[in-house]
Amino acid sequence: MRIAFSIAMMSFLTASASALAIADPNQPLQDRLDQANTPEARQAIERFGTCTAKLQPGEAKRLLAMDFTSTGYRTGLRLLATETERKCAYGSIGRGKMRSSNLLFSGAMAEALLEADSTPLNSRLARSANARVSSYSPTDTVAQCLARSLPDQVATLFATAPGSDAESVAAAPLTQAVPACARTAGIAAEVEVTVPAMRAMIATAAYRLIANSGGTNA
Repeated sequence: MRIAFSIAMMSFLTASASALAIADPNQPLQDRLDQANTPEARQAIERFGTCTAKLQPGEAKRLLAMDFTSTGYRTGLRLLATETERKCAYGSIGRGKMRSSNLLFSGAMAEALLEADSTPLNSRLARSANARVSSYSPTDTVAQCLARSLPDQVATLFATAPGSDAESVAAAPLTQAVPACARTAGIAAEVEVTVPAMRAMIATAAYRLIANSGGTNA
C-alpha cells in the first residue's frame, strides 16, 4: 500500500478563492494539472504567499499555528488570500487567475516568515529539535521528523527557487530520508511525495517547530 501525494491534482481539486496556479478553467483537466507543476506557476505561488505573509504577518502566523485539517483553518486561509489578492496577485502573475492548493500557499507563507529572521535557519531548527509540537496527520509527523533531523538539508532546500534544478538536487537527501521518518512515525505504508508537496509540508512543520520553541519571527 502506498500513500501518494499528487500536488498537481490537489491544486485543482481543492482550488478556491483562497488560491493560487495560473490556469484557464476552460482548459482540459490534464493540461491544467501539467501547468500547475511548471516552475513559473510554483514561483508565482511563492511570490503570492510571500506578499501575503508580509502584508498580514499576524494572521499568517495565527493560521499556520492551527490544525490544518480544521474547517476554521481552511476558511481563514481562504479569507486571508481573498483579502490580499488585490495587492499581491498582480505582482505575482500579472494579469490572470491564480489557483492552488492550501498546502502550497501555506508553505510559501511559512517560508517567508522563516526567512524574516536573519539567524541561519539550520541553527534555529537545530535548537528547536526537541520542541513539543502537535501533529495533525501522519505526513505532518514525517515532515516534522525531516525538519528535526536534517536542518542543514532543509535550509539548503528553502534557499532554492521552486521548480529549479537546484531544488531537485537539494530535495534528494530529504526524499531519501522519508522512509526512515515514516517508520519512526509508525507508518507501515510506503510514502511517496512530490518535491512541491514535501517542501510545503516541511515548511509548515518547520515553522511550528520554531514557533513552539520561542523563535522570534514565528
